[in-house]
Amino acid sequence: MGTEDKVIKCKAAVAWEPGKPLSIEEVEVAPPKSHEVRIKIVASGVCHSDWAYLYDFSKMKPRPFPLVLGHEGAGVVESVGPNVTKVSKGDNVIPLFLPQCGECERCQSPKTNLCSKNWQKTQQCVLADGTSRITCKKQQVYQFIGISTFSEYTVVPEDNVTKIHPDAPLDRVCLLGCGVSTGYGAAINTGKVEPGSTCVVFGLGAVGLAAVMGCKVAGASRIIAVDINPEKSEIAKIFGATEFVNPKEHSKPIQEVLRELTNGGVDFSLECVGNVGVMRAALEASCPAGGVCVIVGWIETEELSLAPIDILLGRTLKGTYFGGWKSVDAVPRLVQDYLSGRLLLDEFVTHRLTLDQINQAFDLLISGKRTMDTEGKVIKCKAAVAWEPGKPLSIEEVEVAPPKAHEVRIKIVASGVCHTDWTFLHEVGQNMNPPPFPVVLGHEGAGVVESVGPGVTKIAKGDKVIPLVVPQCGECERCLSPKTNLCTKNWEQNQKCLLADGTTRITCKNQQVHQFIGISTFSEYTVAPEECVTKIHPDAPLDRVCLLGCGVSTGYGAAINTGKVEPGSTCAVFGLGAVGLAAVMGCKVAGASRIIAVDINPEKSEIAKIFGATEFVNPKEHSKPIQEVLRELTNGGVDFSLECVGNVGVMGKTLKGSFFGGWKSVEAVPKLVQDYLSKKILLDEFVTHNLTLDQINHAFDLMITGKSIRSIIRM
Repeated sequence: MGTEDKVIKCKAAVAWEPGKPLSIEEVEVAPPKSHEVRIKIVASGVCHSDWAYLYDFSKMKPRPFPLVLGHEGAGVVESVGPNVTKVSKGDNVIPLFLPQCGECERCQSPKTNLCSKNWQKTQQCVLADGTSRITCKKQQVYQFIGISTFSEYTVVPEDNVTKIHPDAPLDRVCLLGCGVSTGYGAAINTGKVEPGSTCVVFGLGAVGLAAVMGCKVAGASRIIAVDINPEKSEIAKIFGATEFVNPKEHSKPIQEVLRELTNGGVDFSLECVGNVGVMRAALEASCPAGGVCVIVGWIETEELSLAPIDILLGRTLKGTYFGGWKSVDAVPRLVQDYLSGRLLLDEFVTHRLTLDQINQAFDLLISGKRTMDTEGKVIKCKAAVAWEPGKPLSIEEVEVAPPKAHEVRIKIVASGVCHTDWTFLHEVGQNMNPPPFPVVLGHEGAGVVESVGPGVTKIAKGDKVIPLVVPQCGECERCLSPKTNLCTKNWEQNQKCLLADGTTRITCKNQQVHQFIGISTFSEYTVAPEECVTKIHPDAPLDRVCLLGCGVSTGYGAAINTGKVEPGSTCAVFGLGAVGLAAVMGCKVAGASRIIAVDINPEKSEIAKIFGATEFVNPKEHSKPIQEVLRELTNGGVDFSLECVGNVGVMGKTLKGSFFGGWKSVEAVPKLVQDYLSKKILLDEFVTHNLTLDQINHAFDLMITGKSIRSIIRM
């Protein structure tokens, strides 16, 4: 039964009066009026501002009660009111406490992001007509900043809603509704942090950690993180901090400590606490000659005093609201940055709770337990487990143990779905030797290092990496030989789906789960040997470069390295899956003048041309064997023939074999990433579907029916 145009009854966390815990109530959410949108909230972050408006009357001006708090949410449009044109029913959206109408004088100005439309009304916790759309026990309930995401449904003005990518995980991108966008933008937009600069960030909650991340993305060379909680030191490093200072460990004021550390003061100072004393310290920590201090922390009732000399010599004091972003325009771009791996969000999330646990969330927030380091601990996460051959993968909660010596634990951000994964599951005993079961498949992933085991020297926590099916220790006889890329280190163990000690780091239901080729990228976290991990460029989009973990590198290298295709030559490529298309691309890059693409699927013809094919031949359209057809087309035969099907009937005579395209894996993959970033090779064009881990079996179906080239699983 449709709910459109009807009152919806649902649960919400209602604040009946200040200073008292929230109460879970059944509320009524009215249909949206003109230029309003009703949203089913799927997830909401719990921000310190929510707590402060309920409990901290010394710093915040009072809001009207009863009130539904929450302003950091994401959801799906349930219905729209008359005259709404920007979003539609079914859209994934993020409600925004900062509107962007696009028409007022402020929206038209590049100097500010403070849209004036309905500003006063939403600050009074009502909508444009002076009322709210939420009632409880026959009483109007106010909507915090016009948003109220601590409700299963809410109604917001159209100008306070932005449509986002349909593949975006709502329980992550909801954080872009406030804290992460605010801190990140404070560095990027307001402070305008410069490459090579020195920065300090005061306060390492979500906003402060996002500011650290912004400084790193902007290219700062020193990022000093300041907090009185020593546990924040390692956490800050994940987001890019190079140093950590705890004011409690020093007898001098923190601004003096920082000036001594930085030879006179930092270039950029960001205050993310909301404390006027810290604000003053942040200003004084900046360099008198041109230092910039950005006030990010939110406080409404106290005054900040300073002497003119504090700024006369050249310091700049700035404030920021929502990180300076034009909200409706910017948030979808930030979502895309997260999906491409440029922006961290998963690392901010430490607890998953239900609406009934909202008061517990506040307790965790205030007690400082909102920051939880996973290093050295077992991580529980989702993985796609193959319990037995021939059966669909099962999404399970697994435990991923900490890395042992010379191992790396990785947060997988994205994984390609390769035909080899399907084959080892469904063609056991036919074309493939069976792997041991249960097993977590996947071997074409990319992610971020969560932690490293003892003895690891090549990569560090926070690095972007690609786990590799082919190790490169750099020390064995084969690694030192230019004739092969087949490193022998732990090779036999990895092929048995084990790590060096003969066990794995993944368990499920008290049972060891094998790691496919020692990798297992169909898991939100995995552990891999150090020699099977390579560090890549920090700007690389992980949902694209993950393809370099197998298929694209294999096909491209088969032409470039193994075949050594020559300029002006004639090539034939059999099979136009991802590997074959990459081989076509390799032939083009090598300078081949004729590239004949061969496949029984006629739809591959136009696709192959994108990668460089000059001709297309479908064996089904000829009565002769395909090799005869090709010999006739090429006056006796091609110069280079690449078989990318895995069918002995197609292979004929085998002259050369290629494994992982002949690349020395650890050294080569970062170069291939750079080639993608510089547009020398294609990756985006391989991706036909973006799916979630829960859709992994659907990804297999798309692949086997020929409806996809590569599906990307976003964790």
